[in-house]
Amino acid sequence: MIARLGKVLTRVSTRVVPDPFVLALLLTLAVLGLGAWRLAAGAPPAGEPLAQGIAGTLFVGWLEGFSSKPLLAFALQMCLVLVTGHALATSPPVQAAVGRLARWNLGAAGSAFLVGFVACLAAVVHWGLGAIVGAFLAREIGRHAREHGRALHYPLLGGAAYAGLAVWHGGLSGSAPLKVAEAGHFAESIAGVLPVEETLFSPLNLVVTGTLCVLIPLVFALMTPPEEERVGPDATQLAPPEERARVAPDSVPGWLQETPAVGAVLGVAGLGVLFAAWLAGKVQLDLDLVNLLFLFLGVTLQGSLRAYVEAVAEGARGAGAIIVQFPFYFGVLGVMKASGMIGWISEGLVSVASESSFPVLAFLSAGVVNLFVPSGGGQWAVQGEILLGTGADLGVDPGVTVMAFSYGDAWTNMLQPFWALPLLGIMGLKARDIIGYTGVVFLLVGVLVPLLLVTLP
Repeated sequence: MIARLGKVLTRVSTRVVPDPFVLALLLTLAVLGLGAWRLAAGAPPAGEPLAQGIAGTLFVGWLEGFSSKPLLAFALQMCLVLVTGHALATSPPVQAAVGRLARWNLGAAGSAFLVGFVACLAAVVHWGLGAIVGAFLAREIGRHAREHGRALHYPLLGGAAYAGLAVWHGGLSGSAPLKVAEAGHFAESIAGVLPVEETLFSPLNLVVTGTLCVLIPLVFALMTPPEEERVGPDATQLAPPEERARVAPDSVPGWLQETPAVGAVLGVAGLGVLFAAWLAGKVQLDLDLVNLLFLFLGVTLQGSLRAYVEAVAEGARGAGAIIVQFPFYFGVLGVMKASGMIGWISEGLVSVASESSFPVLAFLSAGVVNLFVPSGGGQWAVQGEILLGTGADLGVDPGVTVMAFSYGDAWTNMLQPFWALPLLGIMGLKARDIIGYTGVVFLLVGVLVPLLLVTLP
């Protein structure tokens, strides 16, 4: 039954799911229309008259979002997450481990499980790592299967490789849990500073994220189609990574950038400084620390400073589409704020909440808004204060509110192909090839997580 459901959703998605940039433009038009309808209905934000008219209010909101310096800074922060994760994922030790895993002959279902499991574990460590490692593993499994005449379903492997984005927000790079752990965060007056022990390392998160990391790969294994229906990769989808030519250093600068020992010493020294600062209480686990940590890990493992810079450049190519699309999503965010839609959506969901039902409604509201604004950190900036304030009024533990939001934000990634762009480039797939399979995961998470939110806290 699960395999048939995946097949049906894939057939639908190949016909109706647009490319991510087209989706961003369509969402912009849709939100402009909804915002105009809301303002025309006489519900301006904050109850104040519209001095600029409906069109002016929407345009100013879109422009403020599109050009918001804090959000553009956040976009660069997210690009750093991606490129540092890519540089680590392409380092020789990680690639060697991926190659060894890819040579395991586990069959079509076993390979789908393996890719999904590795992608989920990697995303728990670092979402940028999860977005890349699963794709490399799936591609290498496809290459070995093609060489040995084994029938695998390559689009299913692509969906499994993307599955880590369903659990990332409960991991070590989760934007909302890391943001509320910072002193001076925007909602500190409501919830205070929440250490990661109350969010990422809480019993709730350990159970929810751990359960998903096992069940999601199992679902992908169960979706494996019969052998006669499987679609293997073609040669263009399996282009091997370019070999980096080693250059013999002929000068002091050349020696500094080519010698493996230099990169290893600098990387280990950076890691040592971070660790010492953390032990001394000078830094805490937040998004910037995560970026620094993975930067120094990548420098250590890449083999040389030149190799690291080249790996970052490769990752930056994958981030190109993200760089173009992020401002449009920020514009969507600006329209939603200017028209009062964010508060309207969130408050509409929580107006019927009780202490026991509020975590589920926070989960649902985050999932809905993520379809329009596929950025966990940017979304938390506009929803966090509303959710934490309502949760505090209802007596809900703020750590539960943060994690319920986090699960909802990750949940609808399975329908939103925005973060699949690097993966699709690596595997040579289209978004419509994988969304049918990730749609089944969307259904699983949408049932399982609310049940856990009701029964666990």
